[in-house]
Amino acid sequence: MRNEQPDETPVGRLRTQLLSAFDQFDREREAEQHQDEASESSGLARLAKEYARATTATARAALAERVGPSLSLAEAGVIRRTAKAVEGALPNVIVAARVDGWTAAEIATELGVTASYVHRILRNNPWDAAWTMYRATGDGMWEPVESGNLCATESATSVAEQILGERLDVALARSGARVCVWRTGEEGDPDDARFTAEHDGDTIRDH
Repeated sequence: MRNEQPDETPVGRLRTQLLSAFDQFDREREAEQHQDEASESSGLARLAKEYARATTATARAALAERVGPSLSLAEAGVIRRTAKAVEGALPNVIVAARVDGWTAAEIATELGVTASYVHRILRNNPWDAAWTMYRATGDGMWEPVESGNLCATESATSVAEQILGERLDVALARSGARVCVWRTGEEGDPDDARFTAEHDGDTIRDH
């Protein structure tokens, strides 16, 4: 399920890293300028400031077109080198967004690429999901019943709901059941699961 806090989504984490890089560049650039130029804002500083207020993919695309022509040679160099670094990391960013519940169309819009490109990345880079099914013990606690791993191209939400649907038997349906899904290597506390699906005897509940 997608986390609504921007700094906790893959794109949000990338945004934070870019803003940090912009700030660092601006500090170093100002340190090298003459005293009378110290108060001038760089194109990157303007880009970072306005980017923080651009809340939609459309606004961010317009910002790039508006600020791009005002960048200095040094700033353009930083942008190009950053773009190359991002390009190499893009498959991981796309997969992480998919795990967190972003659709291929949403990812494509955010990155300015086609949905078919996103689907191709997801097909070629399945993620390792770790899951555990729990049985309700009747005292507010959960007892592990079964665990496993699988390769997935869908979101953690879909994986949890699929496993719950496939393995929910009569006994589990009566007691109550829960499936928690993590990325392999992250498994542990159910509260830290990427997604949890529950069956309380009447319906499936998502967390």
